[in-house]
Amino acid sequence: MIKNVIFDIGNVLGHFCWEEVLKTKMGLSKEAFDAVAAATVKSKWWNEFDRSLVPDDEIMENCIKLNPAYEKEIRDFFGRVGEVVVDYDYSSDWIRELKAAGLKVYILSNYARTTFYRTHEKGALKFLDIVDGRVISFEVFQLKPDPEIYETLLKKYALDPTECVFIDDRAENIETARKLGMKGIVFTDYETGRKELEGYLN
Repeated sequence: MIKNVIFDIGNVLGHFCWEEVLKTKMGLSKEAFDAVAAATVKSKWWNEFDRSLVPDDEIMENCIKLNPAYEKEIRDFFGRVGEVVVDYDYSSDWIRELKAAGLKVYILSNYARTTFYRTHEKGALKFLDIVDGRVISFEVFQLKPDPEIYETLLKKYALDPTECVFIDDRAENIETARKLGMKGIVFTDYETGRKELEGYLN
């Protein structure tokens, strides 16, 4: 019997809109967009940014080293990390509905410390006030899809994995959850994800 629903944040409860920041807010050309994306969100250093063990300045400098010709743009992007996540309209209502049905709701997400606080300051992550608990990568210096961060959540809240459904937009993150005994939903959109979740709950 499912008693707990565990959500990722990026592209599940909140739109990770880095592309819009680069294209629309920064006005980058396609060439510059591709270069900055490769040096930041698509690089190994972005994962380390989410882990938050390495200082932000060091992360940024390592990203710049990947493409020094775009130093200005990379610095500008890091200065705008508070703009890269906005809540989806459905997020808080969905969580409230699940809780009203007697379920517990938790968050398990990769999220950099600086990005977390800056996006929160700009009005994102409102749903955090109504969930039953969370484990965020920067708080524990662990990252999905490594099993340790899942085990941290399970242990922290004494959860039985067989009573949990995990919803994440990345298949590799769901694969780890399933290996640990959870049900898993690879999230593509709200309507589809909602129907899949209802299938597990019913």
